[in-house]
Amino acid sequence: MVVSFSGNTMKIEKVKIQNFRSIQDIEIEPNYLTALIGSNSAGKTNILKALNILLGETYPTERAFTRDDFHKRDLNQTILIQVSFSEPIPCRLKSVADPSKKVQCAPVSLKFTHTENEEASFATKLLAVDLSGNEYWASGEIRDKISFVYIPSDRNLEKQMSISQWTLLGKILKKIDENFRKKEPNQELSELEQKFREAMKNPREILESEFGDDLNYKVFKEMFIDICKENTKGLASNFELDLEIYDPLFYYKTIQIIGKEELGNFNVNELGSGVQNLVLLSLFRTYAKLMKDKVILAIEEPEIYLYPQAQRQLYKNFRNLAYPSDGNPGTQIFYTTHNPSFVDAEHAYEVEMISKGKRNGTYNLKKNKSFLNSENSENQRFKIYTHFNTERNELFFANKVLLVEGYSDKILWTTITKEKWNIDIDREGISIIECGGKTGVIYFLGVCRLLGIENFFAVWDEDNRDGEIHDEHGHITSSLKERKGFQIPGTLEKFLKEKFEKFNFSDEKKVENAYNWARSVEPDKIPEEFKIVKDFFTEDIPF
Repeated sequence: MVVSFSGNTMKIEKVKIQNFRSIQDIEIEPNYLTALIGSNSAGKTNILKALNILLGETYPTERAFTRDDFHKRDLNQTILIQVSFSEPIPCRLKSVADPSKKVQCAPVSLKFTHTENEEASFATKLLAVDLSGNEYWASGEIRDKISFVYIPSDRNLEKQMSISQWTLLGKILKKIDENFRKKEPNQELSELEQKFREAMKNPREILESEFGDDLNYKVFKEMFIDICKENTKGLASNFELDLEIYDPLFYYKTIQIIGKEELGNFNVNELGSGVQNLVLLSLFRTYAKLMKDKVILAIEEPEIYLYPQAQRQLYKNFRNLAYPSDGNPGTQIFYTTHNPSFVDAEHAYEVEMISKGKRNGTYNLKKNKSFLNSENSENQRFKIYTHFNTERNELFFANKVLLVEGYSDKILWTTITKEKWNIDIDREGISIIECGGKTGVIYFLGVCRLLGIENFFAVWDEDNRDGEIHDEHGHITSSLKERKGFQIPGTLEKFLKEKFEKFNFSDEKKVENAYNWARSVEPDKIPEEFKIVKDFFTEDIPF
């Protein structure tokens, strides 16, 4: 994440969460752009909600928690949410060891804990920790240095585009309002304020003029003020009421976002959800640029309401925000997604694969850092990722993955699985991915190793080789050991010809032949060698 202070930009190096909702213990080392990917109910949203508790608009207190917020609803545990920064944050805070006065310090971490243990001295603690481990009470001062915006999946677009101190529009306009009011020490009002108030006299007089016989604004205002004056007699503060056509406490509070279309002008809240979503994200992008990218965005499912081209464009915008063209650190963005357009295999290191186990709750798959850091890793990575497209990006979202060489293999395995084994691959979250040949299978195995994906199986042809499949490092692919794949003798067509002599397999119609065979074969005639794939699809995933 990015922290704003003194004109610098910082990045959160680590996020640690314990005993919060579905999360027992998880650590994430985020990039400037971090995609949280996993099945429904894996716990992705809980990660963003934990960050919102620590950094969001509401200061965390014990009243914000219920039994359901504890992992497995166990009140004997302590909820922990902690973020560690790449650089210290200078500020003045009270030391936990001696809270009598504020001292200058430079925390590198924010740590929040909450417990229901009655013996604990504090049920809820928000601490700032420096490099030496010294702890300080984290006040609003340090939280104000962090510009954090959380946009949940249940978009309240009307709220986000309304004006308060916590909404995107409100934050921008509040800062503008402060600058508008800047004045010299001897001035009662700034020059701009004086000009504005003088200019507003004429429109105020027009609105307050008398019109009609019974009801107009002037009648309403005078009657309302008189009645209020009568009802508040005797108040020690000598309360009086007035009505203004603008808010003198916040000049920009009445700003409205208006959409212009061929059919006319509309308040943005009257436009379609897709347009509103784009306006909201445009507002965030504007906010990030005005803040010189010193801002954090946590957003659930940014693809909501958007058509495919808009989804791809938004992903490009995310990348431009996270990695500006000038080479400077950018806006850090966390997002959850179920959309292949929001992942790029070329940047698979930005993906955090989130899963949930029966015993351990939500966890992230461990990436192969040695693969990332190996010699010439950039070239290896790009060779792997050039084989990806939107369809193959399903690898990131599937519960189980079958890697096959070509389209004839894909249609054969898809048809057998659905029609002969009666396995609903969509309901089970299974993806059968065509890899573009044996070399492609190797590439995809490399991505699985990189991301820590274990629930994969590969099928490839021997192609008259020596029966071994090699990776880019020249040795047998270790990922295929322990029933991770099998090799078809010769080719798929040759193998089936030998077992089904009466069936016609022609090289010109490989896909059609594979489909027709899979449709026509009796379930008990399916080669025994294929049973290992069925076992992979039907076995329970160990946690």
